[in-house]
Amino acid sequence: MTTDKSKARVQEDQDLERVSGDKGTELRVKPAPQVLKSKTPPLTNVVAGRENFYHQAVRFFREVRVELKKVTWPNQKQTAGSTVVVIILVFILAAFLGLVDFGLSKLVQVVLA
Repeated sequence: MTTDKSKARVQEDQDLERVSGDKGTELRVKPAPQVLKSKTPPLTNVVAGRENFYHQAVRFFREVRVELKKVTWPNQKQTAGSTVVVIILVFILAAFLGLVDFGLSKLVQVVLA
């Protein structure tokens, strides 16, 4: 980590230029070197800076396939256990909501009667 910092400081020192003037020594930043533009031909599947829809879709489905290969799929026993847990929780929640609905409907009947 210290070598990265020292390299950055050396680069900063190389970018600075010492100039002596009337008021003492000043530091001026050297202008950055000009970067030549690349003369590579444009890609055929890029239209005005964007890939066309077909190539985007193909790339998307390739990436999906790669990600699906990374998934650890549950075995049959784990799937059955998870299914049982979900069914039990659905019945518990349905019973709870049914009781709340019944209680609130009786409360409204008492208040309006």
